[in-house]
Amino acid sequence: TCGWEHVEETSLREALETFRGRISQIPPMYSALKQGGERLYRKARRGETVERVPRPVEIRRLELLRFDLPDFELDVECSKGTYVRTLVEDVGAAVGSCAHVVALRRYAAGPFTEGQMHSLEDLEALAAAGPGELASVVLPPDAALEEMPAVAIPEEEARRVQMGQPVRVEAPESGPGMVRIYGPAGFLGVGSRAEDGLVAPKRLMGAPDGS
Repeated sequence: TCGWEHVEETSLREALETFRGRISQIPPMYSALKQGGERLYRKARRGETVERVPRPVEIRRLELLRFDLPDFELDVECSKGTYVRTLVEDVGAAVGSCAHVVALRRYAAGPFTEGQMHSLEDLEALAAAGPGELASVVLPPDAALEEMPAVAIPEEEARRVQMGQPVRVEAPESGPGMVRIYGPAGFLGVGSRAEDGLVAPKRLMGAPDGS
């Protein structure tokens, strides 16, 4: 606990300014990062504290929505790997106090936005109405991979990929890197494409028999 009566809205806004853009964060002990082959949160639960290496993250937007001490509300747009709880703790320290997250709501992740979200209650109601109703709102597995280049392969190569074998495909415009793989029946999974056009499967959907 810390005193907070001295914190003014102006000083909080000034502090937020220093956290926008590229910053470094020290991952919290209660995180899934591994150190020495063990998750940090397991060490934390034993009361251990170990040194963590700062990680670069990007805070694209950080706005103060409500100032009603001892509470305040922030709107944050950040890069992958950002620990929002750590960000709030650091903001509290920057104004000579301490802070922790009371409520956290994620309203966007990658290509998915708030308008595509469904509450658990809505999903339960759709499931009760029938499999078709629930299926109408379930996105296909490749929906999260739209930024990844796609390659299409014929049936014979598709069978080889599903057995874990690499295949040679026409080079996508993006060159080497991770790609989505599609066969005649649809999305097969993701693979890694080399400079020579050889695509090695990394994560596949379903079994070789198509099940």
